[in-house]
Amino acid sequence: MQPRLNRQFAQVVEQAVVIEALSGAATAWAFLAAYEVPRETILRVLSTASVRRKTDNPSSRAIEKCR
Repeated sequence: MQPRLNRQFAQVVEQAVVIEALSGAATAWAFLAAYEVPRETILRVLSTASVRRKTDNPSSRAIEKCR
């Protein structure tokens, strides 16, 4: 996979992964859709952690910060 070049887009995806961990995939999907993230990207990010970019997996510290 290519690294993300758009930092704002990367931040939206990172936040969605944290939302998924805290509130579930449906809430994260709605969040990403609101930012007009392409469906293919939403599916990749939310389907399984094994197909995510390493940078898309939040640390436990990031999740705690959002609680």
